[in-house]
Amino acid sequence: MSSQNNKWIFSNPLTISHPDPRWRAAFVTFVDGERSALTKLRQTIRNLEDNFNHAHGYPYIIFSHEALSDEYKELASSLASGNVTFEHLGSDMYGYSNTTDRTKAAKARVDMKDVMFGESEDYRFQSRFMAGLIFRHPALKELDYYWRFEPGTEYVCPIDFDPFQYMHANKKKFSFSMALYEYHEVMPTLYDTTLKFAQEHLKWIQPIESKNSLWDFILDADSKDFNRCHFWSNFQIADLSFYRSEQFQTFFNYIDESGGFFYERWGDPVIHTLAAVMFLKKEEVHFWEDVGYRVANYFTHCPADKKLYSRCSCRPDKNFDYDGYSCLRFFKKPTLEEL
Repeated sequence: MSSQNNKWIFSNPLTISHPDPRWRAAFVTFVDGERSALTKLRQTIRNLEDNFNHAHGYPYIIFSHEALSDEYKELASSLASGNVTFEHLGSDMYGYSNTTDRTKAAKARVDMKDVMFGESEDYRFQSRFMAGLIFRHPALKELDYYWRFEPGTEYVCPIDFDPFQYMHANKKKFSFSMALYEYHEVMPTLYDTTLKFAQEHLKWIQPIESKNSLWDFILDADSKDFNRCHFWSNFQIADLSFYRSEQFQTFFNYIDESGGFFYERWGDPVIHTLAAVMFLKKEEVHFWEDVGYRVANYFTHCPADKKLYSRCSCRPDKNFDYDGYSCLRFFKKPTLEEL
């Protein structure tokens, strides 16, 4: 009976502790207030702590557009070895832009009712926030790196190295674990909009013919049209200087003003991918071969090395990397210099 009488109390820490003086890094996610979401959040935090963070103590920053209870915050934060802060989003961060035609947006949701998340207003608000507005939030202002995670996902292997240290030492700007195709129906004009931006800002764009460019990842080898491949962002470690750069911020403003988040259903992973293709060299993007990861008990990256998978709760023969819907082969295709 005593557990029923708990008076839950939680306050955000006044200061955030960072375990390594060379960089400031944190786990970052977005949640809603449902109890099922709390369960998923706790499962993934427990997973991250057991497999990695218990030895490091990196902090967590958890965003929500809903007012989370003290019980929710206490139950989530009690699992973490580092500080945990919760950030409530107002309509300036979670909502429509000032230029959105609400009638047109409502019609788009009706027209897309048969597409995954096509009817969802919240999906669009969250995508817009995670695509670009998040990098303007004060909670991330002092961070050098973030590790974006999705509640309910699993890290299925022990992580015996520090990915933040790897990113720092190797000058990586962007990283991913899975790559796959996006539905054409949710973004019929996104690539054309991106090309218009590129034409207007050629000084920032990586040349397509460059041996170190990422354009081959998103362009069909025969037609040279957009193949709809993108890096999934539900596990993404990134150098936040990339997202704060003039190039990315100008691109996000351009995308946002086009209205595609609401008139279509543009997802943040594709926005991030197109930005990486335009602004980064391939050598600045890292694929986490040695981090086991699973989404929805189906999409699994399982390390191929027996020294790694022998310690994991995954089977290499179930690796999504070899699925026909995976785009990893286009990223791993050798450059002309490597042939």
